[in-house]
Amino acid sequence: MSLDELSNRRGRSVWEEFYASSALFLSQVCISDTHNVHGSLPPLPSGDILLRVGDLTQSGTPEEVNAVLDWMSVQPHPNKIFIAGNHDRCLQDPLYQSAIKSNYPNLICLQESSVLLIINGRNIKVYGSPMTSIYGSWAFQYPRVSASQVSSSTIWSSVPPDTDILITHGPPAHHPDCTSGCNALLGLLWKLRPKLHVFGRIHATRGVPTATWTAGQSAYETISARRKGWRDLCIVGAQFVRALVWQSTSPATVLVNAC
Repeated sequence: MSLDELSNRRGRSVWEEFYASSALFLSQVCISDTHNVHGSLPPLPSGDILLRVGDLTQSGTPEEVNAVLDWMSVQPHPNKIFIAGNHDRCLQDPLYQSAIKSNYPNLICLQESSVLLIINGRNIKVYGSPMTSIYGSWAFQYPRVSASQVSSSTIWSSVPPDTDILITHGPPAHHPDCTSGCNALLGLLWKLRPKLHVFGRIHATRGVPTATWTAGQSAYETISARRKGWRDLCIVGAQFVRALVWQSTSPATVLVNAC
């Protein structure tokens, strides 16, 4: 390669970095919030791992959950992981959780817990939690955490620091959340910076953005919270221009709202 070719070659995109990572070299299929309509979905793409991140049902009865798990258990993915959502009430019952392990041995249900997978010769740690900030009288909820309470909140303190994939039912604040995301979860992501965070709950904001953990992202989050103004807007603008000129080397997290 000539010096000119070397100086002008394109850097790898965030997605290319993601898939080239030594920590995650796998394909994921992510779905959420199907609310009993799983039977009408088109065939799922193939992949190394199926991640189902909550609201399997509408009312959370055992009959509804069993129907979803029957469907999920016959999917072709070698690793199938799910968490509950706020609609999945019966999954709060420890006896029903035990029944799932017996009746669906090829499914992994995470409830504020981790599983270590070996995929393509690599260890992948997945942590899952159904917990979301309170809205109505649904299941798996905790009091909302304000931005000023993040440093003292312990709601996400059990997440292992070496988590590769984080799956939660709810979103972090200011990222595909329709102003309904959790400040404490966002604080966790700034510390944890996993390769992948999959969530759902907010149907209207499905998509696949990235978090780059830069000053620009911090400024964007500050603006989104309406705490500051022009200075942060200028920082966001400068970071955007920088991203166009130079490929960011900051560690990035792929965020998936899988609704």
